[in-house]
Amino acid sequence: MKLTFLGAAHEVTGSSMLLEACGRRMLIDCGMEQGPDIYENQPLPLAPGELDAILLTHAHIDHSGLIPLMVKQGFSGPIYATTATSQLCSIMLRDSAHIQEFEAEWRNRKAKRAGGQPYVPIYTVADAEEAVQLFHPYPYDRMIHLFDGI
Repeated sequence: MKLTFLGAAHEVTGSSMLLEACGRRMLIDCGMEQGPDIYENQPLPLAPGELDAILLTHAHIDHSGLIPLMVKQGFSGPIYATTATSQLCSIMLRDSAHIQEFEAEWRNRKAKRAGGQPYVPIYTVADAEEAVQLFHPYPYDRMIHLFDGI
């Protein structure tokens, strides 16, 4: 088993860890940075489409906020979370995408007037909708079988 800390190793935001075990690669959390970015998070050392699953500890955006980006970049595996976390993410990830689209629209209006470069949101509501469909909710305190040996 190998655990690689990709985010939130020196700070409390942007949580993300790569777990490699039993021939499988799983991302534990996939969090968005919030506030000042003091420490640069490590890039995912493989393409998102090469991940076998995402394991989500809870719904806070600094643990779940980049899941739609993973989907946009090719992740299509299961996302395992408790039922409550899955329900909250269904609302929060769509809302996060809406905020990003709204901010992009606002920035692009300003950039157009100033002759600046267009701003593209990191993901869209469509990406969030696709991500929400990948959630596999489980009751809290229930042991689940993810893969052989895990």
